[in-house]
Amino acid sequence: MDYSAESYFVKTYIRKERQERLLFQLTNSRKRYEGLDRFCHNSADLIDKRKIVLKGDDLDRQKDFLKFADKNDKPCLVISPDSFIDGEVMNLKEALAVAVNLFEAVIIIGNGFALVFGEVEKGGREKYLLAEKQNV
Repeated sequence: MDYSAESYFVKTYIRKERQERLLFQLTNSRKRYEGLDRFCHNSADLIDKRKIVLKGDDLDRQKDFLKFADKNDKPCLVISPDSFIDGEVMNLKEALAVAVNLFEAVIIIGNGFALVFGEVEKGGREKYLLAEKQNV
């Protein structure tokens, strides 16, 4: 399995002091689920806050996000502890439809951006649109 997308995600969107361990886990087939599970439960603490463009448990319904999704409906890589979709490539809107319906966390990696849908918990679900540059 090619782990270049995982490496890109970690090096671009995760706080520097948390990168090494998460990258090791995501790129090790025996530790991958553990790393994804850990990310699910700690995404707010792991994400580089400077990369957040939009956030909120209603992210997928926000006007600015819907415009972004229309503009960027291109192939993306999906990463998730759910082995059914982990590693799948699909257009952004299709990936969003899958992410909204899963209880597990989902990371969607596109060209210059990433979406994080945290694990469903009581009171909502953390959702973030992250971008390399803030003018997405």
